[in-house]
Amino acid sequence: MRILVLNDSITSLAFSLTMQSSATTNEIHMISEKTEVGLSDALKPGTNSNSHPLLQGTLRHMPKVTRASPFLRNSWVHRGLAIESVNNGLNLHFRSTVHEVGRGEFEFDGTAASTFGAKERFDYVYHPSQADIGILWHGAVSTKSLNDEASINRGDGTFETWSRTPIADGGILQHGTWVGKEPNEAVVMAISEGVAEATRLLFSLK
Repeated sequence: MRILVLNDSITSLAFSLTMQSSATTNEIHMISEKTEVGLSDALKPGTNSNSHPLLQGTLRHMPKVTRASPFLRNSWVHRGLAIESVNNGLNLHFRSTVHEVGRGEFEFDGTAASTFGAKERFDYVYHPSQADIGILWHGAVSTKSLNDEASINRGDGTFETWSRTPIADGGILQHGTWVGKEPNEAVVMAISEGVAEATRLLFSLK
């Protein structure tokens, strides 16, 4: 099956890995407007390495600091899933855009244009929503655990905290906001969504 994935989110990468681990033969192409996966310029919720089985295969791609703590930064998870997917055969096209020109037919701009012909046909297109829906959370990376919040030790001398109210403290290294239901479950929910979509697709092929 020839599959086109229209963004490089954690959900998309979980979908790709699940399809790659199946008994079906798939050619998967992922399109991203970015220059790389896992850019850490924005703070997003992290997770523990044992929070989802799919993360176990990515641990060898994580920085050495993870040996001191089970906590994984969101950007590390994102990058680890991408590396594992590419190692398993994912075709990841950076600095690229895609346009549907007919039913199941697409044209590409950017670096992907040098790989594809004028028009390419795919059997399945996956485009998970990236809309921010839920509660506005305020995040912070600090040099100490914040007494009035549930701070998670990142294992490198810093702590990650998420709160429904703005966080003010002298030891803040990075601030950020994130919209969703629950920060502690954000990565697991994103992975589970991709796995569920791949499972539905595989079931439909039986």
